[in-house]
Amino acid sequence: MPETNDITIAEVAQVAGVSVSTVSRILNNRPDVAEATRRRVQQVIEDLGFRPHVQAQRLAAGKSRSIALLNPLQVKVMTYLEMGFFVGAANAAAEENFFFSLATRPVSEDHLLSLYKSAQVDGVILMEVYMNDWRVELLRQHNYPFVMIGHCANNTGLHFIDFDFENAIITAFDHLVGLGHQHIAFMAFPTPLQQAGFGPAVRAQTGYRKALQKHGLEAICVEVDMTVPDIFDATVQLLDEHPELTGLVTVQIEETVGAIRALHQLGKKIPDDISIVAIASEKTAQLVTPPLTAANFPTYEMGYKASKMLVNLLKNEPLEISQVLVPPDLVVRQSTSPVHHPAQNDHQLWTMPITRSGASRSSQQ
Repeated sequence: MPETNDITIAEVAQVAGVSVSTVSRILNNRPDVAEATRRRVQQVIEDLGFRPHVQAQRLAAGKSRSIALLNPLQVKVMTYLEMGFFVGAANAAAEENFFFSLATRPVSEDHLLSLYKSAQVDGVILMEVYMNDWRVELLRQHNYPFVMIGHCANNTGLHFIDFDFENAIITAFDHLVGLGHQHIAFMAFPTPLQQAGFGPAVRAQTGYRKALQKHGLEAICVEVDMTVPDIFDATVQLLDEHPELTGLVTVQIEETVGAIRALHQLGKKIPDDISIVAIASEKTAQLVTPPLTAANFPTYEMGYKASKMLVNLLKNEPLEISQVLVPPDLVVRQSTSPVHHPAQNDHQLWTMPITRSGASRSSQQ
C-alpha cells in the first residue's frame, strides 16, 4: 500500500468505484451525493488513511479558509499590547483550522475589496476602528463578512468586541477620589486622534468629562503625542503648572512609562507623592516599577474572541452575543495609595495587598 501522504484522490475514487468528482463533493460536504455512496467512500478513505490536501480542499470549495487581521500600526515597532491581540486571534484561527495573516500597513479601498474578490481571505478583523470608519461602510455595502475589535457610532447589524474605555476612565477616577485625591490629571490620547474620531480616544474623553462632573473636580488634562520627549516634557510642564497634583490617570502604557520616568527625575515618589492609574494589560502592569494599578485591558482574550466570532460567521453558526463590550476590571497594585501624609509609614504604603474591583475579585501579591 502506498504511504499515507502519497495517496491521491484518484486512488480513493478507483477503490471506491466512483468518479473523482464524487470523492471531491464528499470531501467538501456537498449534499448532492447518495448516503450509501457517501458511507462507502468515507470507509475507503479511512481504510487507506487518506488525508486530503487542505489547501486543495479550500480551493475546490471556493473558500480560502483564511482570515486576516488588519491593524495599521502607528509606529513600526509592535507593542506588547498589540501582540496580545495578534496572538489571541491567530491561536483561535488555528483551532478552527483557518489560515491567519496579519496586515500592518494601511489599506486602500481597492486593496481591501481585492482581498475578498481574489479569495485571499474569507473575512477580516478590523482594528483601529473610528466612529465613522470608511472600511466598515465599504464592507457593509458589499456584504462581506468582518468583525471589529472596536466599534463605531452606528453598530446596527455589526459584530464587534471592544474595551469599555469610557467606564474604565470613570472607574480610575472613582478609585483615586476614594483614596482622598482631589487634584487629578488626565493624560489623554493625542488631539489629532480625538479630532479624527478614533473610537478609544473619543470614548476615553467622554469618560473623563463624566468623571469630572461626577466628582466635581477641576479639569487638568494634557493631550500628548506618543514620543518619549513629548511625554517627558508634558509631564514636567504638568507638574510645573499644577504643583498640587497628587493623582494621574493615563490611557496608554507609553504615556505611563514616560510619565514615571519624568516623575523620578523630578524627585517625585510613586505613590507617596503621586498615585497613578493606567489602562494596561495585566502582564504589562506588573512589569512596571512600581506595579501599576490598572484597568485590565485583556488583549489576548479580545483577539481570541474576535477570531472565533468571525469563524462562526463564516461557518454560518449562530452567535450567542455579536456585540461585546468588555467591562473595566480595576486591579489595585502599588502605584496608588491614600493621599500621603508625612506621619504615615512608607513601608505600609509600599506593601499594600493587591485587590480587584470591577470584577469583584481579590488576590495577594
